[in-house]
Amino acid sequence: MERHLAGEFAVGEPVRALALIRNDGMYPHKDIGEALVHPGDAGVVRESWRFLGEVYYTVEFVAQSVFVIMRRREMMRMKTGFDPI
Repeated sequence: MERHLAGEFAVGEPVRALALIRNDGMYPHKDIGEALVHPGDAGVVRESWRFLGEVYYTVEFVAQSVFVIMRRREMMRMKTGFDPI
């Protein structure tokens, strides 16, 4: 059973990027420093884990055809901020 602390994102939850995410060399067919995800892009949380006391998330951005690793401060839940009510 997977536990989630308050404020964490669940697997399968739709999110929006708050930060510009650039290629750090993990994508071999894209230039280092090339933008992968822009603020406002929509994605889906695919997994989460902890490393050195911080929670990291693998987020799939289908429209951009990329999976990126993000921290909580780099994304927000859908239906907040950018999304109309």
